[in-house]
Amino acid sequence: MALLALVSLISLVFATGCGKRVDNAAHADPLRGVIETTPAWVEQSALGKRLWAVEKTFYENRGFMPAWVDGDRTTPHMKELVEQFKYSELHGLDPARYPIEEFQQLREESQTRMGTRFPIERVPELDAKLTYAYLRYAADLIGWSTSPAQVSRNWLTEPKNEDLAVRLAAALDSNGIRASLEDLAPTHPQYKGLQSALAREKQTPSGNVDRILMNLERWRWAPRDLGDRYILVNVAAYMLQVMEGETPALSMRVIVGKPDTQTPLFSDEMTYVVFSPYWNIPENILRDETLPRLVKDPDFLNRNNMEVVGTSGTVDAASIDWADESATKGLRFRQRPGPDNALGLVKFLFPNHFSVYLHDTPSDRLFFREKRPLSHGCIRVENPMGLAQYVLKDQPQWTAPRITSAMNSGREQGVKLTSTLPVHIGYWTAWIQPDGTVLFTDDPYEIDTAHAAAIARRPKITS
Repeated sequence: MALLALVSLISLVFATGCGKRVDNAAHADPLRGVIETTPAWVEQSALGKRLWAVEKTFYENRGFMPAWVDGDRTTPHMKELVEQFKYSELHGLDPARYPIEEFQQLREESQTRMGTRFPIERVPELDAKLTYAYLRYAADLIGWSTSPAQVSRNWLTEPKNEDLAVRLAAALDSNGIRASLEDLAPTHPQYKGLQSALAREKQTPSGNVDRILMNLERWRWAPRDLGDRYILVNVAAYMLQVMEGETPALSMRVIVGKPDTQTPLFSDEMTYVVFSPYWNIPENILRDETLPRLVKDPDFLNRNNMEVVGTSGTVDAASIDWADESATKGLRFRQRPGPDNALGLVKFLFPNHFSVYLHDTPSDRLFFREKRPLSHGCIRVENPMGLAQYVLKDQPQWTAPRITSAMNSGREQGVKLTSTLPVHIGYWTAWIQPDGTVLFTDDPYEIDTAHAAAIARRPKITS
């Protein structure tokens, strides 16, 4: 293979020396030689290996023909790609991650009266390097560069499945390099607002540029299709919005998990509303709080309208020795429906393995606190009536009076939504307000600190 590549290059040299047009196909074998190795500029990381595998597939599919150079001359594709790298700053990306200066310098050195002509011996590696830079930029735009799990073990998102080899091939066929990259970026109004905020920050610095950059990336982690209608919870801002397209249809304050019982960050779909709910006490609360209280205060259950449930139904609490751990095994504890129930008068279910949901609360006064990381992980909503009316608005039998009656009936009743409603729980510490200004929020889980550290650990593309 090495000998064949050398022969091909020698042939190219003679062809060029005679003033003849260089045959692009003559680069195939030398280019194959580059692709079958792993150049030093390929990152030795999981992502670097992933992108290099994509690059191999890309060149195999095109018979190792160059993508950015035609013979010894530039193509419009290369010019467009190098120009596009400059736009990376608009997304809060670091242009230094892509070898822009190297590509520009080579173009300048290769200018002739007949156009740009590259030293033919450099074409194979140059072409491979350009492709890798395209893939690196694409990976940054779809959030592959840093996993949410690297900044919080409670932030779970599905990595975006994107066939970048197919995308690049299609872009080359359609002369759409710029569009193929820009289409990977989020289009959410918050992302666009943060882009504008970043531009303003560079003109009148206020010291918040790093927070804007991190929050841009968090939108790149988010699902691209949030749904036509969806619920968006921003844990860091202690707020919930019901969105219809790009317009908030409903907004309210929320209470989220404490730093030691954090609300997990994930996406799911709401399926049920439950009126006058029981509160089934979670195992950790039962073990750490309820049982220790019962040992000291046997009347605790009665005062809090709680009951004990065994395999055959409710159990007489007075018959149990709370100091005997074996006597409590297999028992469930729940609080009966009512105005003092910890879940309030209604809960909204989107079944997930975290057992997290939205719910009412009897402690309305807590919504007036500026900082509201106060729960065991579930999300308490300020306006449960309004939310119930919204999610059931396509079921006309559920009028406002009927919802009020069900919430206060003292009898648990579940209502299935006609169609599921996406719920997205995220963490953005820079949030665009309706007037376009940026609200820099609290950081109750110190995710900004962890995110900044993850960004600092990223490798740069080397020459």
